[in-house]
Amino acid sequence: MSYNLLTDDEILTDLAGKLDHIRRAKGLKDEELAAKGGTSRFVLKKFRSGAGGITLKSFIRLLRGLGELDSLESLLKPPDRYSPTGKHREIPAQRVRDKKAEDTGFVWGEDR
Repeated sequence: MSYNLLTDDEILTDLAGKLDHIRRAKGLKDEELAAKGGTSRFVLKKFRSGAGGITLKSFIRLLRGLGELDSLESLLKPPDRYSPTGKHREIPAQRVRDKKAEDTGFVWGEDR
């Protein structure tokens, strides 16, 4: 499923469904998940129902309760880049600056 085609609410609903699927597959009750994650059943219920978003911290706690916290590692993995010259950067630049317009040397006839 491509999240690019979904609304924010649809993505939250899908994530909640996946989290609940993992919870049921591991045989955990809502109370057990909330206790292991250090959150409340209300947060889990709110997330699952789509009544409102939960904080990222609460989502992390739910993943921790499931033992799936390492799943976040692949979420924002830096893209693999290939360079035939081998001159690709391993570490991105500290700042991203505006690109300066290149001087091509071209001058319109009336600009002379």
